Amino acid sequence: MAAENNSSSAQATDSALPTALRLLASVFAREADQPLLDQFIARRDELTDVLGRDPLGALTADNALEALAVEYCHLFIGPKGHLPPVESIVLGEGQLWGPSTEAVVEFYERCGIASRSDERTFPDHISMELDCLAMLEETDRHAEAGNFAHLHLLRWLPGLLAHVQANASLAFYPAWLEGLQATLADEYPQTDK
Repeated sequence: MAAENNSSSAQATDSALPTALRLLASVFAREADQPLLDQFIARRDELTDVLGRDPLGALTADNALEALAVEYCHLFIGPKGHLPPVESIVLGEGQLWGPSTEAVVEFYERCGIASRSDERTFPDHISMELDCLAMLEETDRHAEAGNFAHLHLLRWLPGLLAHVQANASLAFYPAWLEGLQATLADEYPQTDK
């Protein structure tokens, strides 16, 4: 019975990680829309437990959508003081589609992952990298996911988090990034070789 419970628990955890990664990808892919906001409101208590604080803070269903749109633009789009959630920019490569972007694309190709980026989203955008991790986890490729996390997300996430913590006026984006960083560090611990 204990083995069954452990197996059942492992399966729940296994399916929870890709789901969480996809939710995080949607948080950072674009400004929040009504369906995404409805999902947050419906799961507010659960998200608060997971993140250690309420990501919506004082926001209500009536004011959250506009406030989150303004915050997203302020933090990630511009016109000034913003930092796009793109690896090559956060790492200071000075350009979109820098060397780190090429490395991400090569990783996707080696793993047989089709990049779903388009002219608006780069392969090294946080939402694309989180989708990659989710795809690897869904296909039981945990070691490859850990490798990708250490080669990419865990290298530049601290810089993005520092920017968001310094510039956010709402708890929403800092809460998600802090939760993501903690999750990735727990799920893919650094091993000495």
